[in-house]
Amino acid sequence: MADVSADIKNGQYKSVYLIHGDERYLRENYTRKLLNALVAPGDNLNFASFEGGSTDINEVISLAGTLPFMAEKRVICVRDSGFFHKNCDELDEYLSAPSEDTVLIFDESKVDKRGRNYKAVLKLKGDVDAVPLDGKSLKTWVAALLQKKYQKKVRESTVELLISRVGTDMSVLSSEIGKLAGYADERDTVEDDDVITMTKRNPSGNVFKMIEAMTLKKQSEAVSIYYEMLEAKESAYAILSLIERHFRIIYIIKELSEKKASKQEMAQAAQIRDYLVSGYQKQASRYSRSRIRQVLDECVSTEADSKSGKIDETLAVELLIIKYSS
Repeated sequence: MADVSADIKNGQYKSVYLIHGDERYLRENYTRKLLNALVAPGDNLNFASFEGGSTDINEVISLAGTLPFMAEKRVICVRDSGFFHKNCDELDEYLSAPSEDTVLIFDESKVDKRGRNYKAVLKLKGDVDAVPLDGKSLKTWVAALLQKKYQKKVRESTVELLISRVGTDMSVLSSEIGKLAGYADERDTVEDDDVITMTKRNPSGNVFKMIEAMTLKKQSEAVSIYYEMLEAKESAYAILSLIERHFRIIYIIKELSEKKASKQEMAQAAQIRDYLVSGYQKQASRYSRSRIRQVLDECVSTEADSKSGKIDETLAVELLIIKYSS
């Protein structure tokens, strides 16, 4: 795998970089670092960018084969083209002998690692996987960002509170950290009260707690969390959608646990972070697969009944919670 920071430090760049992975913040950060290092401000002659599924690969390849003008490298950035989600013969041919005068950067949200194009980038050692940080690394990153960018200190318990409220998305955390630093003003430490005052709870985190209460048969607690979410202006339909998503994850985790899959394999299949697997495993252990399937089927029927007017949506979701926490 390519080390973007090391390449920039050494001034030795790959002909092609494929930046991909679930953590959008890291993908954008890697791409920005490369562009800042490679592209001189205002140099529109040696830099070009493309974005989206309508990108013409032949135009990209033609430009990549053009010598740079009074510069060491031509730089081309292609975002979310889809070329690595499905095989592209033209790209495959270019990757077999890429131009040494061009740095071609792909920032892709979807990548098929079984495809020829991805394997070709592996041979060129230009693969950059934006893997989500684990729990410990994420907390370290939050504290470091507050310290380096805003000169603010923070306790580990305060970082944990922040993550529990807004989630683990680094883009969201970065935005919330900026707000917290501004709110702290001249104080040199961000406190718990700052987090509680300035952040709004992530509904996904509340749903996890609600379903934890459901699986432990703590009915009153589950219903209480549901109404707290409604009071926070979350719609019953949105909560129902989160419940369905959560139980789909539980189903995947349960099925793979029974097959003795690794936590990494379970995380990848369920599209969650590795360190969250254990929590889902505990919840999955409290339901049979048929019971989980029953919940998922009832989520669908609950939505259909409420949208057809057979029952009020708020009551419909409450009854579902009551049923599966009793």
